[in-house]
Amino acid sequence: MARRRHTHPSCLARFLAAWGNLALWSFALTLVLWNLARIYPGDRWLLVRVGNYFAPWLMIGVFVALVIALLGRRRWLWRMFLALGLIFGVRFWPMLLPRLDGKSVTADASTASLRVMTFNVHYANDDVAGVTRLIRAEAPDLAAFQEFTQPFADQLISKLAPEYPYALLDHSEWPRLGLVSRYPLVALPTPPDAWRTQAARWTTPEGEVIIWNVHSSPSVGQRGWERQRQTFLAIAREVKDASWPVIVLGDLNTTDQAQNYQLLAEHLTDVHRAVGWGFGFTFPGRWRDPWPFPIHKVPLIPFLRIDHILVNPHWLPEEIHVVPEGPGSDHLPVVATLRRAF
Repeated sequence: MARRRHTHPSCLARFLAAWGNLALWSFALTLVLWNLARIYPGDRWLLVRVGNYFAPWLMIGVFVALVIALLGRRRWLWRMFLALGLIFGVRFWPMLLPRLDGKSVTADASTASLRVMTFNVHYANDDVAGVTRLIRAEAPDLAAFQEFTQPFADQLISKLAPEYPYALLDHSEWPRLGLVSRYPLVALPTPPDAWRTQAARWTTPEGEVIIWNVHSSPSVGQRGWERQRQTFLAIAREVKDASWPVIVLGDLNTTDQAQNYQLLAEHLTDVHRAVGWGFGFTFPGRWRDPWPFPIHKVPLIPFLRIDHILVNPHWLPEEIHVVPEGPGSDHLPVVATLRRAF
């Protein structure tokens, strides 16, 4: 009678399984510590801020790890990843669930919708024709630009003048902020601690609107984070008790998971979280900065949402979308449709 042969996992298989198990546990414990650090000391820590930028991708990683742990029958691991998945789900569920009919705020049926756009055009952009086509295709009533250099602005404003006769540039030398509109604009003063911001009164057929065009400093470095916090605190002071419609839009250089972002979200509604679907990534569109290699020709997939449109309770957001191509820029434009609320 032939002897039955017993098969055992090879040394390589056992080695890979051990390292895979170690990697899963390391990933789970790192996320637990990161979530605790978000509570205290919060975004003051660099690693917390970096994690906030990549939170959507960490969530995807959690659900991949959950499936692996379930298939591997790692009971404690899959329980831990399930708990982490629930935590991430609570943070992102408004953007991941299908939108239901019906609105929580009643729109003023007597008013027309207004469309606004934000677009960081990049300081080295020379594709004036492409941006002109973009504006005409999306047809916003107001476009807010960041890194809006004087030569680029002069050409674009000239080309758009028949449809957009009103334009307003800030007084900084670089990088400038600019507004282009179908309706009149009047510059307003900004607080001294609101760094790289532009404020304007926008006179539309639906009434006057206060516009804040923002190009915040990146929050990765400590100094940039502190300056960004000062800027958002200054804007929050200006808009929190506003009795008129307010729109804050621009390249905020932070995500909706950051504590600095919450300074604005306490008083304003993020239009993407209100009516958008998906993660709404806006950066990077393509590489624009000079490199020794032709990396700018490599197609990229946006993986951060750092360009935002926020409104106060005087607005009912109707729609928002990210334009899939930002001519000449490393950012993608964001366009929102808004209607006055009762």
